Amino acid sequence: MRSWHDREIGAGDLWKEAIDRNLQEADVILLLISADFLASDYCFDIEMKNALDRHAVGEALVIPVILRPVDWHATPFGKLQALPKDGKPVTTFENLDIALQQVAQGIRRAIEGLLEARHGEIARFPGAPPLFPALSAAGLEPIAKLLTLYIGPIASVIVRQAASRCRAVPELCEAVAIEIANPQDRSRFLSEAHRVNASTAASEPLPSPIARTDPRP
Repeated sequence: MRSWHDREIGAGDLWKEAIDRNLQEADVILLLISADFLASDYCFDIEMKNALDRHAVGEALVIPVILRPVDWHATPFGKLQALPKDGKPVTTFENLDIALQQVAQGIRRAIEGLLEARHGEIARFPGAPPLFPALSAAGLEPIAKLLTLYIGPIASVIVRQAASRCRAVPELCEAVAIEIANPQDRSRFLSEAHRVNASTAASEPLPSPIARTDPRP
């Protein structure tokens, strides 16, 4: 993997095309959050939307990095696990090095998780289909969000990887729970995950009646 930011756009380059191209190719996308970011029409309305769209379908991992105090929890990325720890703004740390250390460690864990997931897919053999049919996004997203509270941004990668070998959401919950080191937290996660799954299943619409095309007398 390599890093890229818009300061690498050279003189004479088309900046919009360069940004769009790299957003579409990125595996990990960092949102550097400040009042300036939220006030930027291009950053907030275009770049962020494209990043979250790719995050939602599992093509990229989006990690907000909270640089300065700002009301970001109500934004479209407000439910994502942010860095530094607990979404504390970097500039509010008495020791700036600690803030940057937390950011670096969080990004490193996310990248390591992506590489492990890719290695596992290649080990089965390139182009192999999932062991089981893919679970619905509606079933995966709540579990990924819940797991994020316990292990951080890497949760979405862990859930997507486990989904390829699980037949149903309860089995998926058991598979990803092993990533939680603390037994009490693991038990709490499983309890909450099963409750979330039951709630999601209850809210899904019933199948529509099959339309008949044969004429009736």
